[in-house]
Amino acid sequence: MALLNKAGSGRVGFFRSIRLRIFLTVVAVYVLFCIVFSHFVFDIWEQYWLRQRQAETSRYCNLIASEISYAQREGTSLSNYLRTEMQDSSRMYSYLRLMILNDKGQVLYDSSQARNGSYMINDEVLSALAGTSASGLEEGIYRLAVPIQSDVDQQIIGVVCAFAGTEQLQQTVKYGEDLVVMAEFFLGLIVIVGLYFLIALQTKPLEKILRWLKLFKSPERDEFKPKFKIQDEYAEIVDSVEQATKDLQTVDRSRKEFVSNVSHELKTPLSSIKVLTESLLLQESAPEEVYREFLQDINSEIDRMNNIVNDLLTLVRLEEREKALNLSNFDLIDLIEAVFKRLSPLAQDRGISMVLDTEFTSLEVEADETKLTLAISNLIQNAIKYNKDQGKITVYVKKTIGFALITVEDTGIGIDAEHFDKLFDRFYRVDKARDRQTGGSGLGLSIVRQVVNLHNGEISVESTPGVGSRFTVKLPLEQDIEGEDDV
Repeated sequence: MALLNKAGSGRVGFFRSIRLRIFLTVVAVYVLFCIVFSHFVFDIWEQYWLRQRQAETSRYCNLIASEISYAQREGTSLSNYLRTEMQDSSRMYSYLRLMILNDKGQVLYDSSQARNGSYMINDEVLSALAGTSASGLEEGIYRLAVPIQSDVDQQIIGVVCAFAGTEQLQQTVKYGEDLVVMAEFFLGLIVIVGLYFLIALQTKPLEKILRWLKLFKSPERDEFKPKFKIQDEYAEIVDSVEQATKDLQTVDRSRKEFVSNVSHELKTPLSSIKVLTESLLLQESAPEEVYREFLQDINSEIDRMNNIVNDLLTLVRLEEREKALNLSNFDLIDLIEAVFKRLSPLAQDRGISMVLDTEFTSLEVEADETKLTLAISNLIQNAIKYNKDQGKITVYVKKTIGFALITVEDTGIGIDAEHFDKLFDRFYRVDKARDRQTGGSGLGLSIVRQVVNLHNGEISVESTPGVGSRFTVKLPLEQDIEGEDDV
């Protein structure tokens, strides 16, 4: 628990937590939605009821104009009609102030009794006297003037004027808006509290993952590894982190092993040089032949160190994947014959014959000629080193669909199958004593594999102890540039 407390001491504060940021984002979105909703929805609502009020006022005024025309045609006294019908109608439409004007603009009836007998002339009245209904809205008052047309001679005999105040309507809309805002506020409180707990529940796995990561180098790591019933993003994060960690641990082990191997490989010749040098220093009057022999041994050890360093540099350059292959088209048969010519003195010293067995006089491939030469040279050099005296090396070149098959076969000592898995690892040796005698660095097959991989090819091995070995390289005839970039 002490370790757990120590690991948790760096917890992110509440005000910097992702939980709070998500929560504030959701709240901001909710508030913005409420503001937009209130503004646009209530504006649309107010405009709707205003249109309804205008349409209702228009219907009422047209109805009165029609009834007055009918009463005039029937000979009913206008004053009697106004006294009976208009008073009843005024009570039904209390929000309206209604006026009846004659064809001179004189007020015959005013529902407010304020302008009876006076004259009223405005733009709407003038339009109505000309035979056209007109309306206007000013300072919250909706005005409408409808002409009264005689049924007898179709002359304009008067005007129906209506004045409808929108203040009451606006108050009603405002009241409804206040109610909705209050509802949004209280509903928002409920929603916000619910969202907070929901967000807290959904982000809780992050705390488990963070605690697990802080204990990653602890023996208690597996105990605190988060487990999820559903394979969601959190589970993928845990799996990805664990896999990345395993990969890093593998790289770290490989690095340590590499450093250890390099140190060991360089330490051996250095130790030999030191022993030989000390021996010479201790022999004050040693014969010249002894000095010569010891210096030759020292020179051999220096050559061995030089080979190790050169192979290391070559392998490092090959493993720098950002360096592209220097691709060109060339004849694979010519390349192998050139390698044969260069290595034939080494083979002849031990009576080893080298044969190129192929049906092709030429076979064009697209590859990095320098790197491919290095790989084939290493395979043939190994076949010479680990062959028997008076042995034989045969290189077969075949062609399949899209690939060239290069097989290097020897009649050497062979390799047990148990070594196949590690055969291409750096510094791996099947027989360390024999390797040091032949001057091998233990990097040759690693270089071969790296070159083949860079060319998107494959390499395999078959071997029988005491009979010989066969190394086969499957090389694409043409390189896929996009595939190469993805390596």
